[in-house]
Amino acid sequence: MPRHIDLGHHHPMADDNAALLEAIKAIRVWKQGDQRAPNKPLLLLYALGRVQQGEPRLVPFPEAEVAVNGLLRNFGRDSKAEYPFWHLTSDGLWEIPGGDALALTKGDKRPLLKELRTVSGGFPGELQATLTANPMLLRQVARTILDEHFPPSYHDELVHAVGLDLDERTVVTERKRRDPSFAPLVLRAYGFRCAVCGLDPSLDGSSIGLEAAHVHWHCHGGPDVIANGLSLCSLHHTAFDKGLIGLAENNRLVVSGRLHGGEVVENYIGQYHGQVLKGPVHGAEPIGSRFRAWHEHNVFKTPARAA
Repeated sequence: MPRHIDLGHHHPMADDNAALLEAIKAIRVWKQGDQRAPNKPLLLLYALGRVQQGEPRLVPFPEAEVAVNGLLRNFGRDSKAEYPFWHLTSDGLWEIPGGDALALTKGDKRPLLKELRTVSGGFPGELQATLTANPMLLRQVARTILDEHFPPSYHDELVHAVGLDLDERTVVTERKRRDPSFAPLVLRAYGFRCAVCGLDPSLDGSSIGLEAAHVHWHCHGGPDVIANGLSLCSLHHTAFDKGLIGLAENNRLVVSGRLHGGEVVENYIGQYHGQVLKGPVHGAEPIGSRFRAWHEHNVFKTPARAA
């Protein structure tokens, strides 16, 4: 039976809000080894966007299916909207009126797709009312989901995709703390240049336009160590986090076969397929194999381009 989040009226509002945020952090995501699926977080962000836009509490599954499948293609791995739509009920944050009457498959205990397309789902009524009445809490919940499950390079695009308005001036969250020495150590290890294209701009001796990327995302438990870092320009950092660029075992770059575009895209991204990383400098720790494997299995958009 689905568990229910207690937003009881006998506790101070701050306690209720804290309980909700803890429940959001505790959602059970699919895991297999180091692999994790962002299916439920994406459905939650989609639903929060609907609340903020004043949409009805319950959304018919066929409507959610189109939207969430699009989010999964762009921000996750290949999956299907029926998985989070059905399984989020077990976290107490989602309900499907009439769902108990649907026949379940023998394997993963979810309804047949044709049956799921006959029902609607949404936040439980009390939770919907709480989020509607407290826009700041809604933003805080959304930011918590973003921080827990997606790297910063995803945030703006993802927020736009689900129609959320997150005014940073009204949002205060406890983000996972990062080691402040991570970025300077990684940039130094790669000679203050992009490990993909070699871009190395500086202003009066100070490097600009370069970012320290986590290979195994920090929000998914990746450590702040040089072996888990890459010095990348902002373009190739985004391409790496979106899975358009990956890493092969021999320290060579791979480009996804799902990358499309014209001559400019080929010049800026496609041409680097098969090339060796620029760095790290002699004596610096190379990319760890377990971090590379995590990126390959969780982020990179297969298949790779043909050799």
